[in-house]
Amino acid sequence: MVNFISRGINGYTWGVAVFASVGSMLYGIDSGIISTTIGHESFLEYFDPFTPNIKGAVVSTFAGGSFFGVIFAGWANDFLGRKKTIYIAAFISLVAGIIQAASVHVGMLIAGRIVGGFSVGILNCIIPIYESEISPPAHRGLISGLHSQFVGIGFAIANWVGFGCSYASGDFQWRFPLAFQCIPSLLMLAGTWALPESPRWLIEKEREDEAYRVIKRLHSNAVDETLYKAEFNQIREQLRFEKASNAKSWKELFYKPSNRKRLILAMLVQAFTQLTGINVINYYQITIYNSLGMYGHMAQAMAGIYGLCGPAANLICIFFVDKWGRRITLIITSFLLAIDMSIVMALIATVVDGGNNKTGQGFTLLFIFLFTIIYSLGYNAIHYIYVPEIMNQAVRSRGTAIATDTNVAINVMLNQVSPIAFAHVEWRYYSLFIATNITGAIVVWWLFPETKGKTLEEINELFGDEVMITLDEAAQATSDDDLLEEKAVDTEHKETTVKKQTQHA
Repeated sequence: MVNFISRGINGYTWGVAVFASVGSMLYGIDSGIISTTIGHESFLEYFDPFTPNIKGAVVSTFAGGSFFGVIFAGWANDFLGRKKTIYIAAFISLVAGIIQAASVHVGMLIAGRIVGGFSVGILNCIIPIYESEISPPAHRGLISGLHSQFVGIGFAIANWVGFGCSYASGDFQWRFPLAFQCIPSLLMLAGTWALPESPRWLIEKEREDEAYRVIKRLHSNAVDETLYKAEFNQIREQLRFEKASNAKSWKELFYKPSNRKRLILAMLVQAFTQLTGINVINYYQITIYNSLGMYGHMAQAMAGIYGLCGPAANLICIFFVDKWGRRITLIITSFLLAIDMSIVMALIATVVDGGNNKTGQGFTLLFIFLFTIIYSLGYNAIHYIYVPEIMNQAVRSRGTAIATDTNVAINVMLNQVSPIAFAHVEWRYYSLFIATNITGAIVVWWLFPETKGKTLEEINELFGDEVMITLDEAAQATSDDDLLEEKAVDTEHKETTVKKQTQHA
């Protein structure tokens, strides 16, 4: 019997996954570039008066655009395919970068942020789906986790570009960082044509010969054709059954109990990701450093160092999450985030006074940096991994879009209220995230199933759905025509049953 679980990742799959993650880096740069840009003196002078409400609008409208980009991706992923959707997002992002860099007033800047948000909303939805669908099951956490890894790298690059530009003067100080967003967009436009289409999408569209060639190339390190024939057969039989159930409708996503459970879990993990408080620190870290008595180059340097901590910790996560599992990692990191946030709140409330208390300042920085490390050991990668893998093919795009928009909606709310909250309740604002992190740990322990090591088709069983054929049976079927014919007849019988049940309902 072929050892499907332990098979490795070939160079082609690595290359495809890493290049697709340039889109993830684009998301990180576009998200992070604003946090340092709004701290530059020339920016504040140019857009004076830059009030807390305007600051919240500049940050939150980006997430607002992302909300609608995710909705578009939920449609485009299914009807245009994964590859074309990525290409569209790259083009829109290029336009957005040009608008922002050329802004002559706040309205134009906000418009560019909305368009940019739309593009990265598409990427934030499509890249995890695409990477999960090209991954071998034993290493899906690693491949899908590349999205979060490159988002973190992009965010770190954005911080250091901001730091470098803090030594510049005039409009260049803030226009160049905004124009820098165009570089990964151009890379994506130049290279997306070379990406293969998702084999699951191709099979769904009955382009089976093309799908088989893609699977064969993705698993070209196999000793014989048994592996990719088995995977092809499993995907095909499962999709035939799902297609018969008319599960492509939005109604089916909410009507079928197993799909409702998938959607609820996906929305919860996305909600708890935002409610860790990570983006409150990410977007407003310059404000936090100012409260610690750090201004100008020092504050920008701290942002740059902070941005390097996340990708380093995330790398540990994606290399071990397929061994640790998704569930236990989320539980542990949630509790640790609550503890860390409690310490940060206590330090800011009691020992920090504008930089005079150097010891308090140092410990506050330590626990702020530790917060992003803990977050990156858990939620940062796992919410991107877990959501597309618990969705079956029929509802993956729509379910992932709704869950991602849950994340975006909470992000918009927090981005808008955070400057006001800091101005009025100060350090007490952090108590919200202590409570939400503890709640997240309890909910994950109570409701979330473990998915590591299973194929995307086999995960259906965790939600009470039927797996039409296992990988072992699919492997046997490649050398046993009678068994394959028996499975096809069984699938056809179940398709007929599902159609009758659907018509009756």
